[in-house]
Amino acid sequence: MIDDQLNFNSHVEYACMKASKAINAIAIIMPRNAGPISSKKHFLSSMLSSILRYEGPTWVPALETKQNQRKLSSTFRFMAMRVGSAYRTISSEAVCVFAGMIPVGIALAEESECYTTGGEMPEELEKL
Repeated sequence: MIDDQLNFNSHVEYACMKASKAINAIAIIMPRNAGPISSKKHFLSSMLSSILRYEGPTWVPALETKQNQRKLSSTFRFMAMRVGSAYRTISSEAVCVFAGMIPVGIALAEESECYTTGGEMPEELEKL
């Protein structure tokens, strides 16, 4: 998805909308009062994260604006609350730990770094 100004705002909006639809479908299937077992949590978190992070390395520069960061982080927070069966009063950091999910900003930065380096391992990690 390319918009007129080539700033990928429409792609961020589309990814958040698509992830929200998947989250709402899961909300119908899985109520908040009976949390899923850890294997289901892991499956749901990986599936929903992959929907949200689709083609992330190409549109990661769009996250320089606060509006796109806010859209992405609020969608990810809602996703983590559903996976972790948490209520909305929980903080974003706590819900990521509780759901066992890496925050989306960190995951996208990691994917972008791997994409720009061509999948090569950094020298600091090769020495280990």
